[in-house]
Amino acid sequence: MTGALPRTASTVVVGGGIVGAAAAFFLADRGERDVLLLEREGLGAGTTKGGMGGIRHQFVDEIDVRMSLLAVEFWRDFASFTGSAWDFEERGYLFLASTPAGLAKLKQPLGLYERLGLDVRMLDRADVEELVPGLRVDDLAGARFCARDGYGDPLSALAGFAAGAVLEGVRVAEGTTVRSLAREGDRVTGVRTDDGDVSAERVLLATGCWTAEIAATADVDVPISAFPRRIAESAPLPALAGIPMVVEHESGFHFRPKDGALHFAMPDLTAEAVRERAARRYPKLADLRVERVRDCRYELTPDDHPVLGRVPGARGLYLAAGFSGHGFMHAPATAQLIVEEMLDGRATTLDIADLSIDRFRTGTSRFTGTVL
Repeated sequence: MTGALPRTASTVVVGGGIVGAAAAFFLADRGERDVLLLEREGLGAGTTKGGMGGIRHQFVDEIDVRMSLLAVEFWRDFASFTGSAWDFEERGYLFLASTPAGLAKLKQPLGLYERLGLDVRMLDRADVEELVPGLRVDDLAGARFCARDGYGDPLSALAGFAAGAVLEGVRVAEGTTVRSLAREGDRVTGVRTDDGDVSAERVLLATGCWTAEIAATADVDVPISAFPRRIAESAPLPALAGIPMVVEHESGFHFRPKDGALHFAMPDLTAEAVRERAARRYPKLADLRVERVRDCRYELTPDDHPVLGRVPGARGLYLAAGFSGHGFMHAPATAQLIVEEMLDGRATTLDIADLSIDRFRTGTSRFTGTVL
């Protein structure tokens, strides 16, 4: 944005990652005027740029599956909604189990998938080998696959959301650091930045692992912390360009094609660990060349689920953060739901009450951890 920072706005969205940009887009699409999106660096400079870009329906908790179903409707038709091209590569997620206990875990949510009309199949070794020729299968107890899953590029999607938002009148200020929230009594009334104060009817924090720090300036405790992780990128491997996201259930090792190469992630990742694990799972990768290992982070909550919705006791303040690795895939659903809550009083497309920050205040969370 050129020119001075405005002193008033109807809604200030803090955080220029995929969730903040999507929320700004949905606000504008609903006809909300005077929306201001603030980002302390450049759009996508935080958690968004470090993601693997996975989009999956295969979760254990129903709210996660429903969020995916809602989001994928948008991802499939992204261009018609935003006017920007974006490629959702619907190639599936393949979860591999090496133990009977792991296989039992993969089978556990099948009833949920069937009830929600989601086609998820259990595979044997021969099925896996046919799906990804050359993959090692002799150590597998079985696998689970959903063809409606896939992956895409988070930064390209963010650019589409941001462009669409700006065309609808959203003002975007990059390089603008929010130092604190302004609060009067039980109401948050705006933000204080290095470039001046902005008064607003409502403020949305879509600030990932920085949310706790900003919320604390308004005496709001948000249990979100940063968890470091790393992603490795290989040299070009065009022969594997069409494979699904492959995930080892027990180890957490997973990989997918991107831009002609493979991207890998796992806990405690190093280049040597990637080469060893990749060669074990896909023998043709014995001579894998790792070209880059980059640091990124997850934004974690105690139950690995986001904090989404209004903040009781702090009127005008809303949260959309703590996605524990799932912020990109659920961004369209998250944005639609938080905008419904902001403009209509509550989210109506899906009930997000269980994602309220109140669950941590009352100790009533009932979610299953699903970091990947």
